[in-house]
Amino acid sequence: MATATIAKNKWTGTIKRLKVQPQDLYLNDTGISCMKLSGLVKANLRVAAHYLWQMDELGKEYTVPFDREEFEWLLKAPVGKNKLNEAIKIKNQCAKMAGW
Repeated sequence: MATATIAKNKWTGTIKRLKVQPQDLYLNDTGISCMKLSGLVKANLRVAAHYLWQMDELGKEYTVPFDREEFEWLLKAPVGKNKLNEAIKIKNQCAKMAGW
């Protein structure tokens, strides 16, 4: 059980950091709350971190498909389509490693 606790804590800070904030949202013309690109990047990276957390929980071996520098770059303004596409790519790589 100690291993699960360690694994859980490994990604907790990252997952918290990737929480979508009010500044990542906007209201569209019909009053529906939508995510800006910054919010979409965070949401995709958060899902990726959840996949990595799950693999830790299951004791699976994996390679993190990003480094700290790339992670920081993805979250740094301005956020455009290239960063969103990279975040989606990372999420899909993590899903594939997790077996989804």
